Amino acid sequence: MNPKLAVPDAASLVLSLRSVGYSLETAIADIVDNSITAKASEIYIDANWNSEFSFISICDNGYGMNENDLHQAMKIGAKVPTDPRSNDDLGRFGMGLKTAAFSLCKRLTVMSKVSDKNMSNIRVWDIDNIVDSNRWELFDDSQTSAWRNATQRFKNHLQGTIVVLEKLDRLITEDYSDQAIGRFWQRIADMEKHLTMVFHRFLAGQTLRIFVNGKRIEPWDPFMRTSFATQEFREEFLTYQGKSVRVHTFILPHHSKLSMKEYDDTGGASGWQEQQGFYVYRNRRLIVPGTWFKMLRKNEPGQLARIQLDLTGDMDFDWKIDVKKSSASPPSILRENIRRIARTAQEASRKVYYFRGAVINQQIKAEDNDAVWEQASIRGRTFFRINRKHRLLEEACSGLGVDSKKKLDTFMSLIEGFAPMNASLTGPIFNETSQGNGLIDSAAHFCSDLIEAGYSPCEALRKVLQISIYEGMGEAIKDKLKL
Repeated sequence: MNPKLAVPDAASLVLSLRSVGYSLETAIADIVDNSITAKASEIYIDANWNSEFSFISICDNGYGMNENDLHQAMKIGAKVPTDPRSNDDLGRFGMGLKTAAFSLCKRLTVMSKVSDKNMSNIRVWDIDNIVDSNRWELFDDSQTSAWRNATQRFKNHLQGTIVVLEKLDRLITEDYSDQAIGRFWQRIADMEKHLTMVFHRFLAGQTLRIFVNGKRIEPWDPFMRTSFATQEFREEFLTYQGKSVRVHTFILPHHSKLSMKEYDDTGGASGWQEQQGFYVYRNRRLIVPGTWFKMLRKNEPGQLARIQLDLTGDMDFDWKIDVKKSSASPPSILRENIRRIARTAQEASRKVYYFRGAVINQQIKAEDNDAVWEQASIRGRTFFRINRKHRLLEEACSGLGVDSKKKLDTFMSLIEGFAPMNASLTGPIFNETSQGNGLIDSAAHFCSDLIEAGYSPCEALRKVLQISIYEGMGEAIKDKLKL
């Protein structure tokens, strides 16, 4: 057997690498990973709009690279993925810096220096040159105006690295206009929010500061650890093949316990329902922000459940961590335990979500009473009622006579009693005498209304007792109505 070399064409490969699937957010986060691995305490991300000369730079004060290290780091596939990594190394494939940059731009320039050297080292990839020459040619200098502008930030650093992305053809894809400028800055703002989430555990520890265009970003904690109303489960450790995964479940506060700002902030970029589930971390860096791993469906009652799941760097292949560090899947040996934890958390969320005696979205919609349903806790069970103060209902009732209004109210009570979410809900029945007496009066009144509407006493009582909150009240209703 005579092996034959099959060296990939530089032009076709580099163009293919541009389509790995990075977004602006995941690309910048991947580059920031390198700064954190280099022990940087400060990272400056600057975006500059200047038509075709626009650029983005990422500058850190980490330990930097000498010429040989920088040259190696700029190679495609700089490290063997199966090589052991330290617990604070956020990389794996040796591809992140290059593929992240190429997904946004055609020109990548990196300059780095170490603390005991006065000289800076530079390497440049230019995709236009690679395509023209079909060779992996790295340059060791840059004279572009964007580069000179960007490196002003780096002048006062004794050590560190600066990454500059130019020719942003994948980020700026339209003619230069006011609308294009607006969309550019909106994407920078979205990227900033993403960084506050992905690196929140580093930012909260005060060991790292990240600045976007000079503004320091603050961590976004998906678990609301500082809220007294947040419920924490005891940490659990799942062990397999000598490895241990740490799992920590949080049930967030009911909406009625949050201010409007807290509610909006905690909803995150995707909203409350989409942010539920497991938050997968690798070496404290967030990989996946909210997933049930296709084991459960995301639903409204489960939106308060968020679970911190901590992986170490030697679990990448077990959990199928991708190059972009944006997806994960648990190994088959752990799936049953993961499913159990997920179901427990979702059920705990459902109880908090439903068993609150407050109107849903009360703080948001109180000013216009636009909610169609109200949520109440009756006998320890959650019950949904039609909002009798809804403006459309009040307008409709304003033209009705007394008898018609009474019949409409009786019909709405029937709707409430047999609505699927009320008929299917279960919960503990507490022994509350005062509330119990009020419920008997309510049940008797409803039964009387049905009889007046044309039901026989037997039919009316049977209808009332089919409603979950009136279970077991048959004799009390009979006594009340003298049936």
